[in-house]
Amino acid sequence: MKKHLNESVWWKVRLPLLIAGSLFLAAIFISLFRDMGVIGLWKLRNTEKQLRSEVEQLRRENADLKRQVEGLRSNPAVIEDEARRIGLIKEKEKVIVVPPSEESRPQPPARPGGQRP
Repeated sequence: MKKHLNESVWWKVRLPLLIAGSLFLAAIFISLFRDMGVIGLWKLRNTEKQLRSEVEQLRRENADLKRQVEGLRSNPAVIEDEARRIGLIKEKEKVIVVPPSEESRPQPPARPGGQRP
């Protein structure tokens, strides 16, 4: 009878501790692995850093393009450089086409096995 009484007391003391421990572990698990848990927030911060750097790069690129557009609108030298880059020539200019030299032409690949005697 005394042993039975000790088991009953043991369960009365230990059961609330087991329940509290289980709830604590469940709360930690949920806070770590839920959508907006600690791991989710960590991933969001990494994504935010990546997006911020991408936005900064796009802003720099946009500023460069704005400067280029402004130059094309107002600077005749920039307009001429761009026109020559795309292959346009001035009136009364002559175009001389120079064929590539033999050294700069790609050589056909060698045949496997070499040459026959």
